[in-house]
Amino acid sequence: MQQPKIPLIIYDGECNFCINAIKQIRKKAKEGQFNYVPNQDPDLYTAYPQLIEFLSHEGMRFINKNGRVFCGADSVYQIYRRLRWSRYIAWIYVVPGIHRICKIAYFIIAKNRYRLGQTKCDSDVCNID
Repeated sequence: MQQPKIPLIIYDGECNFCINAIKQIRKKAKEGQFNYVPNQDPDLYTAYPQLIEFLSHEGMRFINKNGRVFCGADSVYQIYRRLRWSRYIAWIYVVPGIHRICKIAYFIIAKNRYRLGQTKCDSDVCNID
């Protein structure tokens, strides 16, 4: 299992909704708090082979400093519990009923992310900068 030096956020680099979400996270995060890599990066699965078992999963992925992978709504929780402005309310995610609702909501959003983002970018992988 490969361990990143800085927690890693993996997102769909061809999805405007996803790119905008990453831009919002970057605004709220401390400088250097996370690294951001599009799922389309050709070296991603070589660098982090533990991601291979998550190939079929929809949505964002998060790798913590220990190399553990979180997918979908769990990755969003892992990110937001580390952001200074939201860590005080992120605990709500682990409440059993809320946890299930968040997973369902994430699934629906992930399945409709291209429609929610309205347009696709012109390049192979859109830039979040």
